[in-house]
Amino acid sequence: MPSTIDRRRFLQLGAAASGCAIGCGAATNEEPPERTASVEMPCRPLGDTGLQVSEVAFGAHGVDNPPLMSAALDAGINTFCTSGQYLDGREEEALGQAMASLGSRRDQVVIVTGNKLNPGDTKRTILGDIDASLRRLRTDRIEVYYNAEVRTPADVLYDPLLEAFDAAKGAGKVLHLAMSGHSGGMQPCLEAAIEEDRYEVLFIKYDFVSYPDQDEILRRAAGRGMGAIVFKTNAGNRQREIKDLEAGGLSFPQATVKWALTNPGVASVAITFRNFDQIREFSAAVGSTLVRSELEMLRRYADEMSDKYCRFCGTCEASCPHGVAVADVMRYAMYFRYYGREKDAMRQYRTLAQQRWAAKCDRCPGPCDSCCPFGRHVRAELVDAHRQLTFSEA
Repeated sequence: MPSTIDRRRFLQLGAAASGCAIGCGAATNEEPPERTASVEMPCRPLGDTGLQVSEVAFGAHGVDNPPLMSAALDAGINTFCTSGQYLDGREEEALGQAMASLGSRRDQVVIVTGNKLNPGDTKRTILGDIDASLRRLRTDRIEVYYNAEVRTPADVLYDPLLEAFDAAKGAGKVLHLAMSGHSGGMQPCLEAAIEEDRYEVLFIKYDFVSYPDQDEILRRAAGRGMGAIVFKTNAGNRQREIKDLEAGGLSFPQATVKWALTNPGVASVAITFRNFDQIREFSAAVGSTLVRSELEMLRRYADEMSDKYCRFCGTCEASCPHGVAVADVMRYAMYFRYYGREKDAMRQYRTLAQQRWAAKCDRCPGPCDSCCPFGRHVRAELVDAHRQLTFSEA
């Protein structure tokens, strides 16, 4: 069985980069001051790209609401993260509508979009995807184009993608290339991206529970001039399971964003905005100090979710006699249970080859349980995940 992460290191995620560890460090004892609606959205440089990105970015996953995107622009959010594959392109179309009236202000907006590589993709098909995104976005350029859902260094270094990027950059259609991913085996992928000069941005999962070595990777990336936009800072979004976690008016989502921004290697945190209140909530979070009570809340969450939250590390997959795509299944189940994205989660589950579903887990002795480095009850969760993600087909 793989050894568990050292407890001290677990609680000190982010400490080396931010000077603000969970439970120790440079947090202030004072509570945050009252915020007003006139707070200006701060921006940070995105590595050495020359781009300035708002500390909070509009993560458009599952959102095709032009008025909401326009409200984000009005709130000073200048960075929008989407994909040509989300909602069959409707997200990009909605963003294109929202930007249609910007005029010269378009130069202040940073568009981050990309696609997952498909088997057999060529330079020509990838360039076709880029052109399709440009049409939907009603623009002549994409500031950051990302290689989505990478799983291996081979995905990072895929020659047709790098050739397509060179051609698109030469034509002024794409300015910078990013790598994106959040499944198991990310460290070798991040290492490969840091070593490949074409990659200038990381668009990655980052939270206070998962991987102690990620801060070191972000430091080295920053040292090479790479910028980082991060997402899923809320470590599973399961705060409702912990009684009185947000007692006294604390906001767990706000605290996770503020925590991520204490890392100087993080330029922006992508949030999936679903309503106007969330724009106000997260706009109020930036620019204020992460205080002691918020750190204690994050530490409590990390403690209580230690053996419940799947990090998608993939460690247990090698032990599965049925070839279940454990990390993917767990991620889709998370979307279903905690992110309110039931239909999207079910759709993504159906894209897996059926032999990689969790259909046989209810009759399996569960060797995955003993292989989880965090002591999670993996088999039982896979059984529940399969039932939830296929219930409409029953």
